Amino acid sequence: MARPITAPWRALALAGLLHMAVPAAAQHGGHDAGLGRVHMAVPCSDAAHTAFDQGLLHQHSFDHAAARAHFAAALAADPGCAMARWGLALATLDNLFGTPSPEELAEAAILLRDAPAAPPPWNGWIAVSADLVRADAGDWQGRLVDFAGAMGRIAAAAPDNDEAQVFHALALLMAAPPDDPTDSAQRQAAAILEPIWARQPEHPGAMHYLIHAYDTPGLAGRGLPAATRYAAVASASAHAVHMPTHIFTRLGDWPASVAANRRSAELARASGDANDELHARDYLVYALLQSGRSAAARDVWSDAADAVHRQNRDHLAGPFAVAAMPARLALETGDWAAAAALPVAEGAFPQVVAITRFARGIGLIRSGRPENAAAEVAALSALEAALRSSRQAAWAAEVGVQRAAVAALAAIETGEPTTGLRDLRAAADIEDGLLKNVVVPGPLAPARELLGEALLAQARNAEAEAAFEAVLRVNPNRFRALAGAAAAAYANGRPDVAVARYRLLLAVASGADAPRPELADASRILSRRPD
Repeated sequence: MARPITAPWRALALAGLLHMAVPAAAQHGGHDAGLGRVHMAVPCSDAAHTAFDQGLLHQHSFDHAAARAHFAAALAADPGCAMARWGLALATLDNLFGTPSPEELAEAAILLRDAPAAPPPWNGWIAVSADLVRADAGDWQGRLVDFAGAMGRIAAAAPDNDEAQVFHALALLMAAPPDDPTDSAQRQAAAILEPIWARQPEHPGAMHYLIHAYDTPGLAGRGLPAATRYAAVASASAHAVHMPTHIFTRLGDWPASVAANRRSAELARASGDANDELHARDYLVYALLQSGRSAAARDVWSDAADAVHRQNRDHLAGPFAVAAMPARLALETGDWAAAAALPVAEGAFPQVVAITRFARGIGLIRSGRPENAAAEVAALSALEAALRSSRQAAWAAEVGVQRAAVAALAAIETGEPTTGLRDLRAAADIEDGLLKNVVVPGPLAPARELLGEALLAQARNAEAEAAFEAVLRVNPNRFRALAGAAAAAYANGRPDVAVARYRLLLAVASGADAPRPELADASRILSRRPD
């Protein structure tokens, strides 16, 4: 997506959109061989309706630039098509799992304010969306909760309107609390979407949002059917091709994640969407590192240079990926000097700056300079406070875990192991209760994995093994956790368990393209086994 349009250029840009010809693809209505099929019975002229459905098709796969073009074409074909303005406003907000910029909220508010009168029930759709983007509506999470409730009422009043049900499910997912161990919002959304997908097997929104609904450790296995089908139905959409990897990552299927994210990054680059490309590359780097393919992961980061220059810094996905990829490369491969020397990320997102502060802190501690990590702890504390003051509680909790983990590791290394282990365990307990943000493929370094490594270093082998196994239950086939579990089991006098873990590690990393000490240890231990 282009950078947000600011006044006075917003009006000129909108005028330009409204004078565009209806795109050729719109002639096919709400169906495209590479995008899927949707239809929404809005009260507009036939030409406008066709373009509207095509805009909805793109919107459901978060192809926002294309969606805006088609919604604008619908409005040009029929200026009285109020729902075309609704579609334009929705697409203007970009990825609905992120927080829109003030400029985007203002632009969407103007579009909805100036919409022509619409008959019921469509006037209700426009009204609840206008409430979502109202200037005085409070923090974004609170708005989302209200929006989900309002869309629930619209859906209840129109039980036969599949689009009303789909948007209610999406709203539930957008508003889902990040710390609900029962995944209640996700389960509710999935229950709404599954029968719609059964009726409409090519509906991109049903599949897309089912993947989001099942993107939790406890539900990920249920997401495989939608994940597999979505990439096939919407094969022309970079975001759609990427989305199945949310499920593949949850299940530790690194080859599938690598293949899909490579294709997604290619599609995003071809379409000029730098943030989608960077998001796919971050998932790709994560999957390659878990496969022991650190050389390939470095190449992916190197090849991202062009997208880095073109990213939209006002949306989280791009800046997050740019900060995360080099931090992952350093932390996952144990390059502590590189981690300690990472340049501090810049930008307006405290959670992005926290990525490099966290990695730097661990790098300083692991490279023998724990006393220097105090500055990183202080920086993380300030970032945590900034997130809390801006009512981003979920991100504040994540950064709080990072701050506590670095402080605890420093304490362990400076002669306070009891305090450090206690605090690191507490940080891990907090992290276990948090649902990862959709922008995150996997953790930079899970607090419980750090705990396992600290326990193993102190020969508390049974505790270390339990910690690593707990990480693997949430992050299957994670490289460092697998290696740690094997090493702890071996030191704990459980050679058969260690051998099984080492064999799995070598299988997961069968395509390793660079030396890793963990793989050398696995080969050495297994070479002693007669079988």
